[in-house]
Amino acid sequence: LLGEDLKEIWAIVPKIAAGWERSRHNNCDIVIQLRDLFLQVVLSVVEVGILALAVPLWMMLPGVVFLAWLCSSMSCVLGLSWFLNGDDMVVNYDGSGSWTMEPEVEEERWIFIGGMGTSIDRLTRDTLPLLSRLFGHPITGVHSPTYGLPFDLLLLALHRTFPSFPSQSKRALYSELRSSLLDRSISRVVVLAQGTGTVPVSSALSRLCADIQAEKLAKLEIYTFGAASREFVVPLGERKKGAPTSASRHEEAAVEDRSGGPHIEHFAFVTDPFAQIGVLRAIYRDLDVRFCGDLFVMRNHPQPSSQGHLYRPTGQLSDYLCALFPASLLGCCDPGRASILDYVMSIDRDTAEKRELAAMESYAETKRSSLRLRKNRRSWTGLGATVGSCKNGVMDGVVGLQMARKGCRDCDGLRGRDVSRLAAHVRGG
Repeated sequence: LLGEDLKEIWAIVPKIAAGWERSRHNNCDIVIQLRDLFLQVVLSVVEVGILALAVPLWMMLPGVVFLAWLCSSMSCVLGLSWFLNGDDMVVNYDGSGSWTMEPEVEEERWIFIGGMGTSIDRLTRDTLPLLSRLFGHPITGVHSPTYGLPFDLLLLALHRTFPSFPSQSKRALYSELRSSLLDRSISRVVVLAQGTGTVPVSSALSRLCADIQAEKLAKLEIYTFGAASREFVVPLGERKKGAPTSASRHEEAAVEDRSGGPHIEHFAFVTDPFAQIGVLRAIYRDLDVRFCGDLFVMRNHPQPSSQGHLYRPTGQLSDYLCALFPASLLGCCDPGRASILDYVMSIDRDTAEKRELAAMESYAETKRSSLRLRKNRRSWTGLGATVGSCKNGVMDGVVGLQMARKGCRDCDGLRGRDVSRLAAHVRGG
């Protein structure tokens, strides 16, 4: 899996680099952008040199000399990356003076975790103020440390392949989420994650589902933009069991009575390189991968840029926000641009059904290969439903398939704004 991941990540490197070059034209502090770009280039050159020389020097130099070279090289990388990462892992932006505090604001907790290459200065001076103005809430930022493109990509492959691989951002995010969910004074916890920032979110969510009751998780809402994680699992428990019913009545009841748990929405441009190896691959190619949540696929039509380039990969947070809420981001987006949420959605029922059938097949294979009968079969369509009250997994599979079909019917003919909860959180609609 690690080798396959490295090949996929290597293939999207040109798109990532093009996206970073494009970000220089966004409405961010030009000094911060130029400084970050310079440091990223220097770090990339140093790291490419380290990776290229590591094996030859290991074979030629004495062990002590090689170790001294390696330690000095890594110290150089950590020293340069400190200017991008700083000392703080968690920062808070209260939005004082930029909007009026409403009474219900105190009852909600908003958390954002950024993607690859985001410096702590850009997070605090650009991203958090933008999100705070857009949604009208104070917001907490969990920083994902960056160490230069080569090392960042290697770490991404490790975290995708080995979800339990530790990191500072995973620990910080889990701590923030757990304390917020257990706080009775907080009625809603909203998490916004972009790109590679969804990997810590996926890891934290799996841990939270293991040690926090589903009732408390019900106040959690997660919204991702270009999710790069390999899977997004919500292993919740069973629905409440009532009196014995016939099979058909049980199926109808199960469809209506969904398990409590977090609400999850994924937004993904088809040209976003991180979404291509993450959520889009999981949903459309790896049908048996558990990736829970509603998926909104945005098929953008690239326009020629001022530099004459026809293709520009979309993956920056500003790309998503301008496509979703252009009217609320005046001065940051093209004037007169319509929100993609105002269009009628096209429902991909075939993919939803294929994923349910793949889940049923996976259950049958597990049952055949395991000595112990599994009582619960998880439904891992984009709807994120979990079924576990039937005595046989085949019936659970039928229920999951019905839930997928019902979700598709309920959304058919509706606009994205009518389905997405995120739109309701934006100030002024």
